[in-house]
Amino acid sequence: MGAATLIMAWLPSLSKKIKVSYPIILILVGFGLFSAGIPLNWPDPNWPDDWVMKISEAIVIISLMGAGLKINRSFNWKNWQGALQLIGITMPLFMLAILWLGMEFLHFSLPAAILLAAVLAPTDPVLAEEVQLTGPRKDNEKDTELQFTLTAEAGINDGLAFPFTYMAILVAQAGSWEQFALGEWVLYKVFTKIILGILYGFIIGRMVGYLLEKLPNVANIRTRDGFLALSTTFFVYGLSELLYGYGFLAVFVAGLTIRRVEIHEKDFKNKMHNFVGEIERFLLVFWLVLFGGSILNGAFENIGWKEITVALLIILVIRPLAGMVGLLGTKISIKERLGISFLGIKGIGSIFYLAWAFVTFGDFTERSQMYAITSLVILFSIVIHGLTAPHIIKYLERK
Repeated sequence: MGAATLIMAWLPSLSKKIKVSYPIILILVGFGLFSAGIPLNWPDPNWPDDWVMKISEAIVIISLMGAGLKINRSFNWKNWQGALQLIGITMPLFMLAILWLGMEFLHFSLPAAILLAAVLAPTDPVLAEEVQLTGPRKDNEKDTELQFTLTAEAGINDGLAFPFTYMAILVAQAGSWEQFALGEWVLYKVFTKIILGILYGFIIGRMVGYLLEKLPNVANIRTRDGFLALSTTFFVYGLSELLYGYGFLAVFVAGLTIRRVEIHEKDFKNKMHNFVGEIERFLLVFWLVLFGGSILNGAFENIGWKEITVALLIILVIRPLAGMVGLLGTKISIKERLGISFLGIKGIGSIFYLAWAFVTFGDFTERSQMYAITSLVILFSIVIHGLTAPHIIKYLERK
């Protein structure tokens, strides 16, 4: 594993050179280590719910802080129209399609179909790093529409999938849709927790930004430590979850808020972003290597032609079509719309939501099948998007 993390230092540069996404290479490393009989704690065949929930949770929130620190656009409808329409139109359409496939094609129960739709809805801020913004832009630099939209979408929808994960659990606990308290869910799990998550992220982001901006002037106290971004990530996430908000949203909003602050230390925002980026990639090595080993260790033993069909439809049909519908009316060029719609990368956030649901409410008879389908979607996304994304980005940059 030390060797795997060592080569990760060069993998992003290597992947750009050979036009192959580095998650593919790390999965192949996992194949090799498992085949060689290296005695790691390989998932057998599914990941332990509590363990995979914690490591996935850590990677995702660190990635969300990095995503927030990258974005240098003021928040208004004109700047964020594409991303907000992906959230408001594409995400619901995508979830409805998965819900229908889950019930009518895979014959899942209603709670299991809702859960499958919820966990596959968010695009991933971790595995999608290579198609997102590369780092904090200077004030006079413009973001490309594709990279900005995919970064903003991943930052927002990773938090907005949580209400629907709650819905799946609450419907299962109620026993039927008729017994499900829809009004209470809308009030508390949707509006209250979303609003509080955004509020906590903004307040803590402003607080940290105020300290960075004012302390050097008032008391000549300053910091040059990039780990401030990691500390802020854990603080805002923990506090938001403790005080009934959605921590994923809070972390992303905190990153956005800090990004808008004028900091005296030159390139300090880049230092913060680079620090959390390196921690994220370090943890990602372990996740992807173990994911590769789990595939050879029987993670797909419950997979049949129906599951393969659903996974391919999600990657190649449902997300692209829902994305194109969601981007109607925007000023984004048709080629960039096609790129944004196709590159709806699925990844670690989906595994986190699934594990969280099983830890919170373990009584899903479709547990193994849902893990297998979700893992298959992630694998297809890593391979298909990993082989095509570098070429799509390069083509659009030329245009």
